Amino acid sequence: MIIVFKKLILLISLIPLLSIANSGMDLGLLNQDKGKVILTVAIEEIGYFPYNYEENGEIKGFTIDVLNYFEANSKYDFEFIILPWSRALYLVEQGKVDLILTLFRNKEREKIYHFIEPSYGYEVNQLFTLTDSKFEFSGQLNELAKYSIGTKRGYSYGETFDKTNDLTKLPVLNEEVLLKLLLSGRIDMAISNPYVFNKLITKYNVSNNVKPIWPYIDKTPVYLGLTKERNDSLEIKQAFGQLTEQLKASNYYLELLNKYHLDFK
Repeated sequence: MIIVFKKLILLISLIPLLSIANSGMDLGLLNQDKGKVILTVAIEEIGYFPYNYEENGEIKGFTIDVLNYFEANSKYDFEFIILPWSRALYLVEQGKVDLILTLFRNKEREKIYHFIEPSYGYEVNQLFTLTDSKFEFSGQLNELAKYSIGTKRGYSYGETFDKTNDLTKLPVLNEEVLLKLLLSGRIDMAISNPYVFNKLITKYNVSNNVKPIWPYIDKTPVYLGLTKERNDSLEIKQAFGQLTEQLKASNYYLELLNKYHLDFK
């Protein structure tokens, strides 16, 4: 019988770690715990529903439950650090933080991070625009050439979109900024994970103002990204790869997909 920890970290406990991470100190010096190897995990500050998000002062989500499974079935434990996405990428690259969640894979990132294989899930990205827009989309990216598209800085939307250079892409800090720019008319469209963006649309009660554009831009595998700066990084990569395979073959994985209303078919 597999026991899965339900570890939920209070956000207030992350403040000291966040300060240290931003100072550039090596967090590995803090990772001392009896009987466990502690790994630090970067979580985006705004949350990334349903993969990881804050609810009533606790961190929850699909990816958090995946890590709970790893924790219950290995010698590893996790400490979560809330960071801006671009800062999280940098600190994992430098080895100041060990892991980053829901990472898209491309050749440039493969030079920087270890990717835990196989992927533990998929992510879709979708365009959003104002409800009075007459734009119709067949799925061909060249149809977007005359529009300004808000993106999140440092984020990958799949290899095809990333490498299409004749689009006007305007990078900003996070999805909340994307929504504000879209509502103010400063961008024509925003691209985002629909789970994340629809959550914000509901939060700000603007469902009458914003609509999704079909079809999806891309469906892309997501990975756990691991720093290459740890001496034991290859050991961790192998251990987590085996655990991911074990998890995806289990009924518990199906339970997680149902719990978070995810469909990876």
